[in-house]
Amino acid sequence: MPVETNGIWGHALEVPGTAALNSGGYASIYSVSCASAGNCSAGGSYDSFNHMQAFVVSEINGTWHGAIEVPGTVVLNQGGNASINAVACTSAGHCSAGGFYTDSSKLQQVFVVKRNLGIPRA
Repeated sequence: MPVETNGIWGHALEVPGTAALNSGGYASIYSVSCASAGNCSAGGSYDSFNHMQAFVVSEINGTWHGAIEVPGTVVLNQGGNASINAVACTSAGHCSAGGFYTDSSKLQQVFVVKRNLGIPRA
């Protein structure tokens, strides 16, 4: 992910872990939030065999760690369309995100997830 330092953007980087998740070849980030320099989280969606799934990724002390599917969304997302739409971080390691999934009746539902210094939890 590009990094801005002193008003200058760095080079774009592939989000770690998305190549392994994104088997269908379509992924997007829809929201990024930084609690402080080098401590950010982002979320979006990726294509897993024609099912869009929600993912989150975190930067800790300047290093981006592997993207993960949002825990719990595989069970919820029976309709095959899920995404993170908003991320907010109040301090390093303390973030919340929200998004949607499609249930087995093809109805769009909402979910929230939080991260408290560890891995994201649904």
